[in-house]
Amino acid sequence: MTPRAGLAARAHPFTLFVVVAGAAALAFIVPAPAGPLALYALTAVLALITGNAGAVARAALVCLPLWVLLALLHGVGGSFDPRSLTVSREGLAAAAAQGARLGAVATASLVLFAAFDPSRFLDAVAERGWSFHAAYLVVATLQAAPRFRRRAAAILEAQRARGLRTGRGVAGRVRALVPLTAPLVLGMLTEADDRAMALEMRGLGARVARTPLAPPPRRAGDRIARWAIGALVVAGIAWRLLA
Repeated sequence: MTPRAGLAARAHPFTLFVVVAGAAALAFIVPAPAGPLALYALTAVLALITGNAGAVARAALVCLPLWVLLALLHGVGGSFDPRSLTVSREGLAAAAAQGARLGAVATASLVLFAAFDPSRFLDAVAERGWSFHAAYLVVATLQAAPRFRRRAAAILEAQRARGLRTGRGVAGRVRALVPLTAPLVLGMLTEADDRAMALEMRGLGARVARTPLAPPPRRAGDRIARWAIGALVVAGIAWRLLA
């Protein structure tokens, strides 16, 4: 890992959550359409600087269908006859603002997802003395999608080894859902039960202060970033209320 690629991973876990929350708040506070577009550009640039170009590309890929839909809904008017279609500049501006809001939030969220380290986050929570139950709920939520995807891929490969033919295209994927759903749901329920039992055996329900093994360092840069984002959100809210 290069030093640049590790900037987001080396940040304090709380800083990443503050960045996502700040991006989501500012996306709806700054005036449209210039504000959301500038915020999206800034979020993408920061993600590239911190070595998360993949998050920028994945966010754009996820938002692309929504961008097209917004452009059609807001920017194109007229009947179904192509000769009567009209383009509205105000509608396109509204679509660009909405799309930029989605892009900024999606990019920041995927950077958090890529740089999130469960052990560092739990150590940071234990150092502050916060609720371990809430912290574990956050960790389990963020890790659910990758586990779900890996288990689904393993079950699908096992079904194919037993003679399942899914084919290609949408029809093949639909046919694969029936033999995939039952073992996937049962497997996830079993895993959840095993995890709950293991956590109880490790004292999850004990109401005692936990000792962090390796708490992440409290750097000045993290504090400055968190306070700066908070100040921007407060200033934006005050400006919108007084404007």
